[in-house]
Amino acid sequence: MKKLKGLFIEDEVANIKIYTELFALEGLELECLDKLPENLERFYDIVLEKNVDFLIIDYHLDKQVTYKGIDVLREIRKSDSTIYAVLLTNYQLEDFADQFGDYDYELKKDTIVERYKDVAEKIKRACELRKENLIYKSIDGQQSEESDTIKLLREISSKLDTKE
Repeated sequence: MKKLKGLFIEDEVANIKIYTELFALEGLELECLDKLPENLERFYDIVLEKNVDFLIIDYHLDKQVTYKGIDVLREIRKSDSTIYAVLLTNYQLEDFADQFGDYDYELKKDTIVERYKDVAEKIKRACELRKENLIYKSIDGQQSEESDTIKLLREISSKLDTKE
């Protein structure tokens, strides 16, 4: 099984070092950005370029940019509703679960050091589920295409039969 790789969107260098080391202990690799992009729309391209399996996003990114981590998550969700994301915050976010979905998890930033093992397990399970769902959708799509092809062949065959 390949090592899972995540994109850690954070503006605090000390946190990047600590969290990268913690998650490495659990077999998860974290990619970080030296500089956050000015444009939110750039994030999904970064997700694709880095070919990441999950996201860890700090809510407050104000040391580098004016937008918040939740804005980053919303932007990525426009293009990908299934990549697992952990949003780190020290504030209670109202309706977080209602706004987002099964692939999003809110975590109090001040508890991550004690809970990183649990978080790593959730990430691993979510990534496995995502992979299974993508495989199922791919198989389902192939079956649908095959069914459409069979229907088309039957139509052609019946037209050929009526011409004889």
